[in-house]
Amino acid sequence: MPWAERRRCRLHYELTGDEGLPVLVLIRGLARSKSYWGALLPLLQPHLRLLLLDNRGVGRSDATWGSYTTRQLADDVAAVMDAAQLERAHVFGISLGGMIAQELALAHGERIDRLVLGCTTPGGRRARRTPALAQLGIVAAAFGRTDPLYGMLLSETTRRAHPEIRERWLALTRTEPVPLRGLLGQAAAALRHDVSERLADITHPTLVLTGDEDIIVSPENSRVLAAVIPNATLTVLRGARHDFTTDRADDAARAIVGFLGATR
Repeated sequence: MPWAERRRCRLHYELTGDEGLPVLVLIRGLARSKSYWGALLPLLQPHLRLLLLDNRGVGRSDATWGSYTTRQLADDVAAVMDAAQLERAHVFGISLGGMIAQELALAHGERIDRLVLGCTTPGGRRARRTPALAQLGIVAAAFGRTDPLYGMLLSETTRRAHPEIRERWLALTRTEPVPLRGLLGQAAAALRHDVSERLADITHPTLVLTGDEDIIVSPENSRVLAAVIPNATLTVLRGARHDFTTDRADDAARAIVGFLGATR
């Protein structure tokens, strides 16, 4: 079974695709396992080999006790790359996964080729905070009540065209329930994340992606990231909300594959 272990925490991962393709590590957000990548994966798979992991606290990975940090979760990603025998790869993190990706770039920069930061924040004094209502919706969704969060994550257009997404997410809350200690640990990591004074030290070519209708993590945070990271460019997906990889999977995949130069 594909497991990595770091300090008595087992981390589950999957490495899929043609060995001759560039590798992309995908890091999901708060209380979300790798099962939530959904429609994005088949769009990326013709172009990239994918390393998917469950962050500490969710999915099939262990939910250790105590508060987590984004640096700790970034070290977990490095341990997964070690277990998968990957010296370097492209990295894409979304939301909390984007915060983890920032710390990975700062602490393990030699492991990253190109970096994609999705709907995320640097934290600290530069950041726009997540509204309290959205924070409550995230907590409710982790316990199987998707309705408070559903409309915040996806545009009305997508919700109407694809009602099956809600049913799939509900099924995942039953088959992959998030332990309270995992939820609290990850939430602590997100709340305490702050690389605002170190952004200029991220020197990798970086694509910053966001939806212009994101009401969970303000697009202003993406503009800050793109303005301060030296080699960053910003792409804004029109009409997309927070989970743009579900809301605008085609547009997101096109932007990612194009940036990574993985078209063939």
